[in-house]
Amino acid sequence: ELSTGGFLWFPDLGGADPYCVLPVISAGSFLLMMELGKDQMMASNPEQGRMMMTFFRALGIIMVPATMNFSTAVFCYWTTNNTFSLCQSIAFRNKTVRKKLDIWDPPKPVPGAKSNDKGIVESIKDSFRQSSEKQDKQSMADQIKKHNEMIEQKKVERNSGKAGRRRQRGKK
Repeated sequence: ELSTGGFLWFPDLGGADPYCVLPVISAGSFLLMMELGKDQMMASNPEQGRMMMTFFRALGIIMVPATMNFSTAVFCYWTTNNTFSLCQSIAFRNKTVRKKLDIWDPPKPVPGAKSNDKGIVESIKDSFRQSSEKQDKQSMADQIKKHNEMIEQKKVERNSGKAGRRRQRGKK
């Protein structure tokens, strides 16, 4: 039962943490997880990795006031899960553990990758612009394909019409 299952400063698991300790611990463990994993985010795409890290850091800070009225049961779950994930991430960073479990090394940073100091807003605008351009190109290709199919169909109809007239002339 949630109303009597709590301990320490939160005796009721169904209610909110009265001191906001659990939301802060949960957000802190989330931020630690992001910081531990940032090397891999940066290695695959440094520009996008910086943008994602900024987003996740802001999310970790916003998480406290946004979730402070959640039940303590949720935070007990999140905090426990984040703690196990942190331990797992730390263990997997150890070369001996990775070798024993036959886990490959994380990718190295892309050599010569351009460092782009765009802000998050500009990066999002660029993503939308690139997506729109890709859609426009695909739309244009579809229109050309339909046009070519119509022309081929008209050729077939025209050729079948000529053949029919020839047959009729041959019967007369």
